[in-house]
Amino acid sequence: LAADAGADHVVDYRSQDVAAQVRKISSRGVDIVVEVSPAQNAALDAEVLAPLGSVAMYANNGGNEFTIPVRPNMVTNARWQFVLLYTAPAEAKGHAIDDISAALLDRAIDVGEHRGIALHHFTLDQAADAHRAVQESVVGKVLIDLADG
Repeated sequence: LAADAGADHVVDYRSQDVAAQVRKISSRGVDIVVEVSPAQNAALDAEVLAPLGSVAMYANNGGNEFTIPVRPNMVTNARWQFVLLYTAPAEAKGHAIDDISAALLDRAIDVGEHRGIALHHFTLDQAADAHRAVQESVVGKVLIDLADG
């Protein structure tokens, strides 16, 4: 699905050595890790970060606390950033909406059935069902169609 959605590289963390695969793709490492499971992945994140790289965490699947290895992060001058959309400044959210909308219009972000990515539509009245679908790791994108609800 990731390749169908346009990913340049795909690494299966369940069957491949992620750090080795990332270093094959980019010997310097990656600039940004978008992290949903820091408790499990902090050491791996530090291993694959490029100099001045950052880890942006927006979820805590698998634990509320984590430990990061100090020296590897210090050597690369890594930055760990917590992200919670609900508390982000309104102006930043506005910029994000504008940027994402422009990317969608330019087809820089392209999802949907034609890319092999299922779209699961819910009305606003079905928001609880949409949330449940996300929690149950439905394959594809979950959308709430405000115009329908």
